[in-house]
Amino acid sequence: MRAIVLENHKPEWEQLYEREVSVLSRILGDELVAAHHIGSTAIPGITAKPIIDILLAVRSIHSVEKYSGQFESVGYEAKGELGIKGRRFFQKGGNKRTHHVHIFEKGSPEISRHIKFRDLMKENKEKAKDYENLKVALAEKYASDPESYSRGKTEFIRLVEQEIADNS
Repeated sequence: MRAIVLENHKPEWEQLYEREVSVLSRILGDELVAAHHIGSTAIPGITAKPIIDILLAVRSIHSVEKYSGQFESVGYEAKGELGIKGRRFFQKGGNKRTHHVHIFEKGSPEISRHIKFRDLMKENKEKAKDYENLKVALAEKYASDPESYSRGKTEFIRLVEQEIADNS
């Protein structure tokens, strides 16, 4: 069973992201359109699970399967859509996860949804602190229940996404 462990923000998380994108870029080649550091490790100043979330935009989501063997050769496990239609999800590190890769086809609304949330958290320190406080409380309550921890963040994320939509 995986435990929820939060750590203070570490500047090296950005370097870990850059290093991993370099590896993944070599695998995907011209199929890769864009790469983005998302998730809490991309938000300076807040605590986070030390898992680097990477969002990749590709030309065709249907081409991703042909790269699964190469992803596995660098430590990733393919998880399919894993609950988000049109996504291909890979995780690295088994029960001690280090990276999550979320792959979407260019133009997917999921790409802008993730980026807008990250950007708002980076710009609005008060909102980021509210998010951090929620995550800390959830980590204490659901220390060994990652699914409940994730579900607990859903309402906050939806409210922020609605705020973003209302201000667009």
